[in-house]
Amino acid sequence: MRSLLLACLLLSSLASAGGSGSVRVLPPLSRLPASAPVQSGQAWVLTGTTAEGEQFRTVLKLSADAPKLDGAWTFRADRGVLLYDPAAESVVALDLKEVPEGGMALACVRVGHLGSGGGESSTGEGVLVSGTAPQVAARLEEAFALASSVPSSADLAAAATELRLGRCTITQQK
Repeated sequence: MRSLLLACLLLSSLASAGGSGSVRVLPPLSRLPASAPVQSGQAWVLTGTTAEGEQFRTVLKLSADAPKLDGAWTFRADRGVLLYDPAAESVVALDLKEVPEGGMALACVRVGHLGSGGGESSTGEGVLVSGTAPQVAARLEEAFALASSVPSSADLAAAATELRLGRCTITQQK
């Protein structure tokens, strides 16, 4: 179910990115707690290495608009979207900025506690899926399974390499 939701979200985000620029944001069904580590208006830095060895650094600036709750909190960003699911302790950062021009999509999947910034680290290591939008959508379930089941950074790195997935870090920009 999660991969279907993410694939639909990815494709709808692509349509918004390539469209007229007007995105209708619906009010959330309930409020995001003020203690949540992800909030509207924040900026999140994605750094990592693709399975092919290409290094990258990009910043997702979240909209000031309230996020939409659709299974996970969906935050619109200047370069794509950021999904935050407190129940699953997961964050997915989607950088789709280059896709309309034929460029690569990036999806950084992080599972595990993400601190709230009040003395805790708001950084998390994750699994990177990169490629065309359909390739990324097709591999998100695999990335979630890996990020959810591998306990250590060293094991995560080895498993990501074996599955031809990259590694990434999501850090809240201060």
